[in-house]
Amino acid sequence: MPHLLLVEDNELNRDMLSRRLERKGHRVSVAIDGLQGVALAHSARPDLILMDLSLPGIDGWEATRRIKADATTRAIPVIALTAHAMSGDRERALDAGCDDFDTKPVDLPRLLAKIEARLADGHAQAAQTAGPAPLRVERTLQARLERLPLVHELVDEFTGQAGLAPALAHDLRLVVEEACVNVMRHAYAGGPPGDLGLALELDTAARPVALRITVRDQGQPFDPLSVPVPDITAPAEQRAVGGLGVLLMRRLTDRQDHRHDPASGNVLTLVKFLHDPPAPRGRADPTPPPPSGERT
Repeated sequence: MPHLLLVEDNELNRDMLSRRLERKGHRVSVAIDGLQGVALAHSARPDLILMDLSLPGIDGWEATRRIKADATTRAIPVIALTAHAMSGDRERALDAGCDDFDTKPVDLPRLLAKIEARLADGHAQAAQTAGPAPLRVERTLQARLERLPLVHELVDEFTGQAGLAPALAHDLRLVVEEACVNVMRHAYAGGPPGDLGLALELDTAARPVALRITVRDQGQPFDPLSVPVPDITAPAEQRAVGGLGVLLMRRLTDRQDHRHDPASGNVLTLVKFLHDPPAPRGRADPTPPPPSGERT
C-alpha cells in the first residue's frame, strides 16, 4: 500500500482529500504546515508527498527546498498543489524541486494518474540504483527504566541479524543503553512517562557502511550532547557531575546530532562508520573465539 504524505493547512481540504485517497488504496499521513511536513518527510519516509504551496510558517516552496536538500528525503517525489493557477506557478514549483504540479479543486482521476506515474518512476529508478537493502529494526516503548530489558532485546535482535562482531555488538549495547536511559531519566521528569522510540539501522549501501542509532521522545527539550564532558584524568573529587554518558557516546560513535522541534520532539542520532564490512546476515555467534592455542 503506497504511503502518501499530505501537507495541507485547510482542515476541510485535508480531511476530504485524505479520505478519498484512502478509499483508493493509499495510506495517508497528514501535516498541517510546512515545518511539520518537513519533519514527517524525514521521520515517516513516505512514498510520495502532496504539497500545498500556500502554507503558514514556511510555505510549500520552502518546505520542498528543505526536503530536496536533505539526502535522506530528496528522492521522495513531491507533487505541488495550489488553488492559484497563476502564470509561472508551475515553473516556480518545479524550480523549488517539486516533481509535478496540480491545481485545486482537485480533479481526483487526474491527480491519481500523476501519483501513479511518479510512484512508477520512483520504483524504476530505485530498481536501477538499488544497492543492498538497509537493515532496520525499531520499537516504541514507555520511557521507564523497567522497560530497559526490551531495549536490550531489540539490540540483540539487530546485532544478530546484522552479523556484527561481538566487540562491536557490545559497544552498540552500551551506547543504546546510555541514550535510552537518558530519555527515561530526563525527558519526562516531573510528569508521567511518555513514549521512547528507538530505531537501529545498518545502511550497507553507504560508503563506508553506516550503523545508525535514532532515539526519539516527545518530552521536554533536552540536548544530551550539550552536557559538559568531565575531565576523567582529573581526581574524582574535581570532576564535574554528569557527562560520562556523552563521553561514551562520543568515543564509541563517529557522529552525534540532536534536534528538537514541536513536530518531532527530541531526536538524537548517533552514527558509527564501519570500515570492515559486517558478516552476512544471520544469527551472529555471541561468543568470541578462544585465544589462539587455547582449547575449548
